Amino acid sequence: MENLEFLSEYYTLLKEKKEEGKKVIAFISHDNIPEELIDAAGFIPLRLIFAGNDELMDASHDFLPPSTCSFAQSCIGAFSIKPDNLKVLDLIDYIIISNHCVSDICASEIISKYYDIPQLKFYVSYTKTENSLKYFKLELNDLREKLEELKGSVIETQDLMNSIVKYNNFKKKISDLSKLAIPGAQKLKHFQRALLIGPYYLPELESFLQTQEETQINEKSKPIFLTGCSIFINDYLNDLIEGGGGNIVFFDTWVGFNYYSQIFDGDSINSSIDPIDLLVERFKKNIFGDHSVPNFLETKISQIEEFYKNYKNTSGKKVGVINHIIKFCDHMSIMSSHLKKQLQEKGIQVLNLERDYSRANKGQLSTRIEAFLEMM
Repeated sequence: MENLEFLSEYYTLLKEKKEEGKKVIAFISHDNIPEELIDAAGFIPLRLIFAGNDELMDASHDFLPPSTCSFAQSCIGAFSIKPDNLKVLDLIDYIIISNHCVSDICASEIISKYYDIPQLKFYVSYTKTENSLKYFKLELNDLREKLEELKGSVIETQDLMNSIVKYNNFKKKISDLSKLAIPGAQKLKHFQRALLIGPYYLPELESFLQTQEETQINEKSKPIFLTGCSIFINDYLNDLIEGGGGNIVFFDTWVGFNYYSQIFDGDSINSSIDPIDLLVERFKKNIFGDHSVPNFLETKISQIEEFYKNYKNTSGKKVGVINHIIKFCDHMSIMSSHLKKQLQEKGIQVLNLERDYSRANKGQLSTRIEAFLEMM
């Protein structure tokens, strides 16, 4: 795992911004929250992406049973324990209650109630019909009104467009990072920091891109396509994969592709379209997130198959798929057997890796990962 000193630096940054009058609005990580609206209001979006140890999970059991999503447990545990490296949680002014999944709603409501953080509601349809797009627009406008109340003035249309452009350019830079032939650990470190810190991280990211020479990756390492649940800050999973001889070449998760792929083309940005309608259009085109019904499984299989073929043609190597499933994550676990079966029928090797953050399980996980890599 990486050194977490950057969290202290981020705390200092947020504290300075709060002294300037900005508010911090947190939300449990998922890919349909409109960060641009929060930014346009002059506030700071804070994506909760902290997890990775028993202590955070165990601290949540006064509120949720152990049979709840381990990530949701960790989010509650982070507020309960408030470890030194997560002092940023003390700076949160509001939390968004949203419905990426049942655990998301439960954890957000618990954090709001028991840690006295006022809430804002933003609910998202699971379908992409005309009616669901209209509903999403209503939710966007409702959130806009709530943010304007907090701000004490309207969010100007141009300010919202400026925020959309800012985040769009930021995501393009993250996409540039994803294309580098560098070890997965380096990509993951920058993905995590970028999603947490947002465009404030752009100077450091640009500096890395300008000075980084592509690192020679061990020829013996096995390329891995990671799909399913993200690897969050303070998690040890990538260490196990690299320690077993693997290297993640593509992060198909919230912390990765699901985030930086949601960009607008130049024509859309330069058009006179209402920026709220731009955000609706992005939601409509967000077909790779697991919040897409009913075609998520088919879309995911096609995406993985296309990447597999392209990577094999360009590198001569076969890619193995690790479908990372946080224990009791219904979104991922319900489709895992179907995903594995259909990909294996196409000749693609898949490991469904279901786990929680218990460090007692590291040995067993390591053995499973090593065995999978050995078969490739």
